[in-house]
Formats: sequence, C-alpha cells, structure tokens
Amino acid sequence: MFRMTAIIAGVVLLFAPLSTVQGQGSVPRSPAQIFAASCSTCHGSDGLGGHASWVDSRVVAPRIARGLGALNPLLEARYGGAIRNGSWRGSGFTQAMPAFGREVLSDAELDGLVAWLLYRPPLGGSSATTGVPAPPRPAGREILVEILDEAPWYRDDGTDLADPFADRRRVVLAAGEYMKVVNRGRTWHTLSNPSLGVDTGFLGYAGNIPGQDVGYAYLEATALASGAHKYFCSMHPYMQLEIATPGTLVEGLTEVSKIPIARPTARGIGELWVGLQTWANVGGAPNGAAEVFRGADWTSTLIPRVGNNPHNGWVGTARDPQGQIRRVAVFANWHDASVTVIDAERKVALGDIRVGAANAHVMTAPLIASASTGADRWFVTVMGSNKLQELDPFADLQAGFPTLPALSQYDGANGRPAFSPHGLWFLDDGRHLVTANTYSGSASLYDIAQPWSDPATGYGGIGCEVANALSGGTLPLASSVFAQLGRPSSDAVVYTNNAGTHDISVYRASLAPAAKSLTRLLVPPPLGNAAGNLALMQMPMNAPVRWAHMPIQCAVSPPDAKAHGRYMVVCNKASMNVSIVALDSQGMPNAVYTFPAGLGCHGVSFGRKAILDATSGLNGKRIAYFAYVTNTFQDYVSVYDLELLESLRKLEARGQAPAEFLAGGSRELVFVAGHAPMQLLGVSSIVVPITVFSPDARGLVHVGDLPLTLPAQPGPSCYLEEHVWIELPGMGMTPLRMNLRANTGAMGLVATPLPPPWRG
Repeated sequence: MFRMTAIIAGVVLLFAPLSTVQGQGSVPRSPAQIFAASCSTCHGSDGLGGHASWVDSRVVAPRIARGLGALNPLLEARYGGAIRNGSWRGSGFTQAMPAFGREVLSDAELDGLVAWLLYRPPLGGSSATTGVPAPPRPAGREILVEILDEAPWYRDDGTDLADPFADRRRVVLAAGEYMKVVNRGRTWHTLSNPSLGVDTGFLGYAGNIPGQDVGYAYLEATALASGAHKYFCSMHPYMQLEIATPGTLVEGLTEVSKIPIARPTARGIGELWVGLQTWANVGGAPNGAAEVFRGADWTSTLIPRVGNNPHNGWVGTARDPQGQIRRVAVFANWHDASVTVIDAERKVALGDIRVGAANAHVMTAPLIASASTGADRWFVTVMGSNKLQELDPFADLQAGFPTLPALSQYDGANGRPAFSPHGLWFLDDGRHLVTANTYSGSASLYDIAQPWSDPATGYGGIGCEVANALSGGTLPLASSVFAQLGRPSSDAVVYTNNAGTHDISVYRASLAPAAKSLTRLLVPPPLGNAAGNLALMQMPMNAPVRWAHMPIQCAVSPPDAKAHGRYMVVCNKASMNVSIVALDSQGMPNAVYTFPAGLGCHGVSFGRKAILDATSGLNGKRIAYFAYVTNTFQDYVSVYDLELLESLRKLEARGQAPAEFLAGGSRELVFVAGHAPMQLLGVSSIVVPITVFSPDARGLVHVGDLPLTLPAQPGPSCYLEEHVWIELPGMGMTPLRMNLRANTGAMGLVATPLPPPWRG
C-alpha cells in the first residue's frame, strides 16, 4: 500500500510547485526594469554611454538613450537587430554586446525597450539631455540581496528580522518590506522561479561602473507567491535562495552527504583533469582551481588560481609565440566572461582570455588541425549569448581577447543561431558539432566551415548553425555523440540531456551536403516516455522506484573499447546517483542501470583502465574504460568500471549475478543531519542506506572515490531545495531544504589521453 500511495503522491508533486499556492504568472517587465537590470551595466544608469563593456573592456558602450521626437524605423530595426544578434563591429561580431534571445526578452519587451530608448514621451521614455529614468523604488523598508560568484551565491544584508534563524541565505519578509537584488557577480545572474511567475531577467555586473546604481531589480512581496519558496539563478540553477512572504513560518535545513568509499584498487592510464569551481583561493582571488590525478597511482597535483568558477575544461595543443606546439588545458569560467589557459606539462595557470558572457563548455575539433598553427582548433560556448568562440590560446593570451572571429549569424529579428548554447560535442569528422541550448530547449548542429551571409545587411562569415531541433524536454545542458571507429559517416546519433524533465533526447544528425538536418528519434516504450525521450525516472508497482532527478551531463563511452560495449553515463545532480544506459550498435538505448554517486553529481569523462593482458602484457589489446564523475557538493570524484558492468550484466542475464549488483543491492551509506531526522525520528543525525534515497541503486560497479584537495578554509554552506525520494512509509517524492558545503564544487572534468576520434 505504501508504494502505491508514495507513487501517486510523487507523480502529483513532480509536476507541481513546492507549494500548493500558485504564483501570479509571468508579467512583462517594463523598459525601465529591463534597462536597470541588463543594459545599464555597460551603457550607464542613464543610457548615455561612455563606459567599457564588462565583457570586453576594449569596447566603450555607446549612447543608446536618444530622446528623438519622430519615429525612425531604420534605427528601430538596427537596435532590435543588435539586441537579438549581438553587436557587429568591422568584419564580425563582438562578444562585447551579448545577444538576447526571445527566451529571456520577449518580442513585446524588445519592442517596448527600443521605443523607450529611442523616443521622448509620449512615444518613448528617454531624454536627449538626461537619458532614461530609473525604475520607481517601491514603498517600504528595503532589504538588500546580493548575488555573488562565490557560495552561498545569494546573501541578504541581515536586516530581515523576521527570520528566526538569522540565515543570510534566506529572506523572511515582514509587512512593508521589499527586496533590492543586486548582482555583484561578473556575468549574468538572475533571481527566478518561473513556475511562480518571478524572474528578474538577466542582471549584469553591478561593479562595472563604480558609483552608479546598475545591475539590479526590485522584488515586492505582492509579486511573490505566498509561503516559503526557493528562487534561483536560471543560468546557474544550483545558486538558490529561499524567500518567505510575511507571516510565513520557516523550517530548519537538512545536511545530506553520501559517505565516500575507498580509492579504486585498479589503476587508470593517463591523467584526469578536474575543475574545482568553488575552491577558495587565498588573498581574495576569485574561486577556482584545477586538480590533476595520475591514473597510475591516483596521486594528484593542485593548480590554484584558475579563473573564476572554472566550469568545464579540455586538454589539447596550441602553438606558443616561440613557434613550439605545447600541450595546454583550457577551462571556461562560467561565472565570468573569460577562459583560463593552463600549461598542461608544468601544471601552472598561464592567464585568462576575455571571451563572452558566461562561457560554459570548451572542446577541440578532432582530426582537423588549425591551418595557421598546425595545432588544435579550440571552441567555447557562450551561454549568455548565442555564440561559439574559436580560440587560439597563446595568441589570445597575448592579446587578452580572441583573435579569431566568433561563430554566429545575423538573421535580423529572428536571432539565429539558437540562444544559450551550454554543452558542445564534436562529431567524428571534426567539422560538425552539436550544442545543447538550455533556455530554448533545443539542440543545434553547427558546421564550422560553412559560409553564411545576410543580404539585408551584407554581413557574412564562416561557421554557423545549419540545423536545430527541439529536445522534447526542458533545460538541455549537455550534448554527446555516438562516435564510430573508422571513416566518419554522413550521419550520426547524438544526444542531449533534459534537466527539467529528467530524460534524454536522441537525435539523428544528417551531414548530407545539400540537406543537413537534426531530427529527434523517438525512444519506444518501455524505456521511452510520452515525449519519446529516454525516461531516466520510472515508478513501477512491483519493483524498486528508479529515481533520477536533474540529469546534467550525458556522455557516451569511446568506440575503441574491446572489453565492454557502449554505455551512456548520465549524472543526476539531485538524486545521489548516476544512470548508466546500455546502447545498441546503432546508439539506441536498451537498458538503464542506477549506481550510487555523491550529491551534486554533475560531470563525466572516460579514461582508460590499466589492464594486465595475459598475451600482450600491461595495457595490451584489451581496452576498457573507467567513467569518472564529479560531485559538486561532495569532495571526491567517483569511479565506475564499465568492464565490470559488462561482466555483471552477463551474469544477471544468466540469473547468476551477486545480490549486491541487483536493483536495490547497493550497500553504500548516506549521512543525514538536521531538520529531517529530528522531525521524523527525533535524532540529530543518522546514517542510512543509499537505497533510502535511490531505491534501485546497484552495487559493485562504483569501484572507488578519489578525494579532492580541500582549500585551507572550509567553503561556506549553501542552500539547495530539490525533490528527493525517501523510501519510507508515507514519504516517496519529497521536497527537501538542504544545507550543503561547497568546498571544491567540482563540475567539469576531462581524462587524457583523449579517446577516438581525437588522437590522444
């Protein structure tokens, strides 16, 4: 009876807000609100310009408040095109002015903003002499909420006296109080909960223009759903804040952490590079480090002072100023507008390159070297815009900025290519890549050698989006490719995750020269859901619930493995597990397995396993891979043995698998403390089996955890509220408010040597 009750309750909760009180619905923002939040941080609080862009300090933002008295359709089109597509300077796009997609600025908001900037009343809202006005300040007492690049990410000023816990990660409003939200971070951040009708829109860097009031938004209690709810950064959703409306009782927080297991007894080949996004450097430098593990003995080297929240990295080659081709690593700083270049041999950070707003993922093109340097071609996604940026690491380090053009297009008000590319992955030919576009809920196929042109403006370039497809889900963050050994084919199977709908989209990318396309493939039941995507979460009546919440990265194992088949490893951020999906020879899923992971499971990479071959010695003909997985709120990297998984699957098919490998057989443990155990059991802390949170978790394949180096001072605690599964009578799917540490904040990682189609 419990299972039926819990499943019904879970299904209801999954598609509802964390409260039964509904929000007011999204209301278009006024031009003054949009301007104060986004535009003012470069163009000044009055719109009269004269200040450097916080993305590219070489570019001075022009005056955009005009105060014209007559309509000017040509200027309206120019403004609208620049806002939708980003700014064009000389012969190409500049990252100094990010593009704004319809997902973050509606057509109605765009039209209103352009008129407000161009014209004086009654046609608009600007003055030729004084520029534009600030949005009206609400009546009442102000509580300041700052958005930070460092944990706890949101921090109030401590004046919300109604908070019984005096917790600066939570705002408890009293009657007559409102909030002013100011972004102190160095890229776009928001304070949002779209399901409750709240979204500040993109807030730019308030510190870019000292002495001016820019990069802010007001939130009044009347605009909030009653009760206590989480609000978050829509670009960085682990950044969360709780806000309680007047008269709301708030509860304590719960600490949850999976207890790590020992290091793997087996060894790996090569290196494992891990970005430590929240690692606190001494001396006031921004958060960020990298740690490099040696597979031969699992020892590591820490590289401090790596950018500002290094989110994702890659290792490849670049030609230095002396003409030498050197091995480097590049990490994208998601909380900034830069990437960091590291000498991969000496393990030393070389410096930063200013690229674009909220750079997310970075990768080199396989097989095809740069015609000018003979080294790798590097590409990074710019999530806070609609662009990819090609890099030449050493030339760009010398300049401080990219010396190669951005990949984008000019398509008038249509704003192509897709907004908010986050993850990227190259196809086998090294010419095409696929991106996951988070805000637009889509995937894009790019051709880095395809010319494009816009007849209306005369703009043109090389490299562009050639196809796009909706994911059938929400919040795609990562992309992956079913790589093939041998000669690249004319099509490929590719994937994106959907963090908001807990599933995986499968596509076919056709590379036919005259008809390049991206088409979503439907996954049939029982693995497919109603949208035709691979369902990671299932609630069967007579078997353990398969609970997978907020899948982030979804990478496919390399094609050269001979000791096991092909697997997709999916990192589930909020459910303390990974989903490992068996793929058939065509790249379609045919089975899903769940294994334990740490809370905040985020990134995955595949590294060679050291194997003693009976006929050819160590690392001979048998090739097998480990899957390495980061855990943002835990200080270790988890290791999974795909060769062992292959063997155990065969035993299970014969009915001979050990009990620990079967669904629900994992023996790993979770530490829980604070509010939840006190309310449920009357104890301050307890250790429980992982199967309380992940009922179908299997054992044995998770073969070890690699401890990360901690900073000198423990990281601050942060607030996170997500649905979890609690396998207790009457519980099931449950919203849990958590108190979590952010010591290392590991997210992106890459193992070397790189697998095919890369050449090491």
